[in-house]
Amino acid sequence: MEIAKDSVANSPGASVLNPFFSPASVSDNLNASNTIASENVNSISPDVNSIQSPNFLATLKEEAGNFKGESSDGMYHSPLVIGSSKVASQGSMYSSEQVKQALSRGLVDTAAPFESVKEAVSKFGGIVDWKAHKAMTVERQKNVQFELRKAQDEIPIYRKQSKAAENAKEQVLKELDDTKRLIEELKLTLEKALTEEAQAKQDSELALLRAKEAEQGIGDDASVATKTQLEVAKARHEAAVSDLISVKKELKELKEEYAILVKEKDSAVRKAEKAVSASREIEKTVEDLTLELITTKESLESAHASHLEAEENRITAALAMEQDSQNSEELKQAEEELQQLNEQLLLSKNLKSKLDASSALLLNLNAELAAYMEAKLHQENPTDKPTQGGLASIQKELNEVKLSIERAKEEAKCLTVAASSLKSELESEKEALAAVKQREEMSSVTISSLESELKKTSMQLEMALAKGKEFENEVMELPDLLQQATQEADQAKAFAILAREELRKAKEEAEHAKACASTVNIRLDAALKEVEAAKASESLAIAAVNALEESENSASNTDEIGMDCTKRVILPLEEYYILSEKAREAEELANKKVISAIEQIKEAKASESMSLKKLEEVTEELNEKKETLRAATDAAEKAQEGKLSIEQELRTWRAEHEQRRKASDSAFLAQSSEECGAPYKYVEEGNDSANSGPYPKLYISENGSHNSKSEAKAKKKKSFFPRIVMFLARKKAQSLK
Repeated sequence: MEIAKDSVANSPGASVLNPFFSPASVSDNLNASNTIASENVNSISPDVNSIQSPNFLATLKEEAGNFKGESSDGMYHSPLVIGSSKVASQGSMYSSEQVKQALSRGLVDTAAPFESVKEAVSKFGGIVDWKAHKAMTVERQKNVQFELRKAQDEIPIYRKQSKAAENAKEQVLKELDDTKRLIEELKLTLEKALTEEAQAKQDSELALLRAKEAEQGIGDDASVATKTQLEVAKARHEAAVSDLISVKKELKELKEEYAILVKEKDSAVRKAEKAVSASREIEKTVEDLTLELITTKESLESAHASHLEAEENRITAALAMEQDSQNSEELKQAEEELQQLNEQLLLSKNLKSKLDASSALLLNLNAELAAYMEAKLHQENPTDKPTQGGLASIQKELNEVKLSIERAKEEAKCLTVAASSLKSELESEKEALAAVKQREEMSSVTISSLESELKKTSMQLEMALAKGKEFENEVMELPDLLQQATQEADQAKAFAILAREELRKAKEEAEHAKACASTVNIRLDAALKEVEAAKASESLAIAAVNALEESENSASNTDEIGMDCTKRVILPLEEYYILSEKAREAEELANKKVISAIEQIKEAKASESMSLKKLEEVTEELNEKKETLRAATDAAEKAQEGKLSIEQELRTWRAEHEQRRKASDSAFLAQSSEECGAPYKYVEEGNDSANSGPYPKLYISENGSHNSKSEAKAKKKKSFFPRIVMFLARKKAQSLK
């Protein structure tokens, strides 16, 4: 059992324990609980019987449950309460067993109950000012909505800013690419300028050496400058040749790459054509399927309509059969009534014959009576009283006979009227029988026609069911076809994606080829300049050689006598001619090499222009392939849309077919139930006064016409049988008299 808080809170000198129990304060709390338990036990011990009652325990549990909860600081507090300071000081006197016993016995909460919900909420740390809290929540919601709207308004602005940043980024990347290309070109031009500068320095140094050697009078064979110049020219020539070889290799690689690109382009074109043809085939199949679906829908609708017509015809035939059976029963009843009427007519004829005989007897009696009266008048005496009494009795008998004769006449008149009415009824019955026979003949004809129509409709239904089964099979195959179409569309999309990737690769390779072509052009220009520099150095070397020869010749002519033989360079004519021929041949070879290099450069330029043209053609073809791919993707998307529309139409058709089938089944069941439960009402044609005619000429089927039929039969019976009953009653009365 828990000790409630308010029991001690209201007592003087009470103090509540700290919710956060430390190890040091646990013993104090236990001692305090011991004291409180003992105090409560001492205070409660007189009323133990009252505490043990079930009502008291229930109220105690409710109050203990109400006082559980959270404090204002949001933490769960211990339910233990410390009593007054005096009791707390005496806590060590009680053991834990006593506390357990006291707690197991039960505690009474003597605190005052809460007066309102507000007090309870404020006590346990809830919200007191509900209106202010509501206003604060409304304001927070408004602020949140305002911030949301602000964020929604700022979203498109930030999107525009992000798009602008992306565009700027793309432009910066393009500019970076352009600057990279420019830097590469400038690097190449720098390298070219540095090589030219180095070559010019070499040429200038060689020229200075030649000049020094010429001043010193050193010959061509012994001159170092000529040798170095020749070596430099050879090296430059070899470098130009190596550059040409590398350019040729690069051109070959470019041609191979171009051939590969052309092959890839052709394969992409073929794939795109295949995708387009596949999409067209898919469109054709979708159109064919839609046409088949429409035709099957129409055939099913016609079959359904024919089925409904056949059901209606069958129902009408069943109704006609029921009418015929009812007509046959009515005919039997009419024949029985005719037999009864014939018997009654025979009885009436017998009565008439008896009446005639009685009337003849009566006339004879009257004649005899008249004769007797005359004879009596002549013979009687006025004093004869007994004869007068007999006459009086005879007169009374005569009067009675007259009355009976009058009654018989009246009955005869009634019988004649009844006979005439019976004759009219017989005639009407004969006419009704003739009409019924005609109706039977007509119904037999209609039944035969309906049977033939039923056979036709059954055949049509069988055909329709067969078509329906075929259509169901086709519908079952439709998902496979649609799946194939989707797979083909996915394949076309994949082909389009591959073609796009190949296009992108081709573009990248074209850009790379352009860059390579630009580098090749730069290298060709450098090679041309090197060749020109080699030519210039060669011409300078030749000019230096000629100048040296002239100077040597002049020096030999002027100083031929005074110079020492050791300082002369004497060459024979044969060697001179050989050397001159070698120089000329070297010059011719150099010229040929220069011409071949120029031709190769021209060929490289022509091949470069051709490659550029082919690249342009490739780009145009790639653009065309892009358009075809777009068309193929559009066709694939259209095929997908057509597939989806076909699936939707199939779903709607199935739903409509199910609804129609359910509606037709429910209508057929309702109609059959109505037809089984609804008899036929008979309506007479003719004058309203002829109510005595018991059989009608027209019958109409209506719901709930059983009462009208019974009323008509009652009228028929009332029209004839009461007369017979009255006649028989009169006859019995006469016989009794």
